[in-house]
Amino acid sequence: MSTAGAQTAAGPAEGWSIGDYAEVCDRMIPELGAQLVERAGLAAGHDVLDVAAGTGNAALPAAATGALVTALDITPALLEAGAKRASATGLAVTWVHGDAHALPFADRAFDRVLSCVGVQFCSDQRAAAAELIRVCRPGGRIALTSWTPEGFIGRVIAAIAKATGADPSRPSPLVWGREDGVIELLGDHTHGASFERAHVEMPAASAVGWVDFMAQAYGPMVRARAALETRHVWEPLRDQLIEIAAAHDTGGNEAFAARAEYLNALLER
Repeated sequence: MSTAGAQTAAGPAEGWSIGDYAEVCDRMIPELGAQLVERAGLAAGHDVLDVAAGTGNAALPAAATGALVTALDITPALLEAGAKRASATGLAVTWVHGDAHALPFADRAFDRVLSCVGVQFCSDQRAAAAELIRVCRPGGRIALTSWTPEGFIGRVIAAIAKATGADPSRPSPLVWGREDGVIELLGDHTHGASFERAHVEMPAASAVGWVDFMAQAYGPMVRARAALETRHVWEPLRDQLIEIAAAHDTGGNEAFAARAEYLNALLER
């Protein structure tokens, strides 16, 4: 395991450092990164970049294939947690503190460029998309997993954006969860795009339990809750999120599990 530094970034890094994103990944999406790695077709010796890697949900299974993996994220706390996980499992990953809008790598540096529910949250979508393309070698692949607008997390994201007064003129992160959105962002410089919609089951004690856990552990929800509580308007959003969670429950009388749809996109460079 090794780490490398970059310029300090404010704003997004602070937002993702609150809560406990590692616990969210462990409880809600433990296999999502491994599925993306399998779809991307990694092999030993491939140079691989995981963009907005968080604590290594995709980087760690990528390293397990024998690929040479670099994991980049804007949040130092997540990189530190990922590095500890890699060390504990004996996996070699280079952890880089950097911004997905301006990747600190040479052109055509990687055989595979991945992002698992990460790059879709970049504020400048076109800049992030251009960077994914720039660092991917001709003949390489870009593989992305993103939440869809129609799915459970998509509806949660939309409800939070509306309640917190997000600028409606700014593109939604859910653009990355649409096939036509991915093509618009990346299609001019890639070919052979293929898409697959799939689902992950998110467990909790109940719909209420899911919302309350995420409001304490998932950075964007923690920040939304804090902002709305100061205006005494968190409870209406909490009630709405509980309704959304209950509507996506597939557990029946056995145990709560919300069915969350995501889009896997694979593009040839």
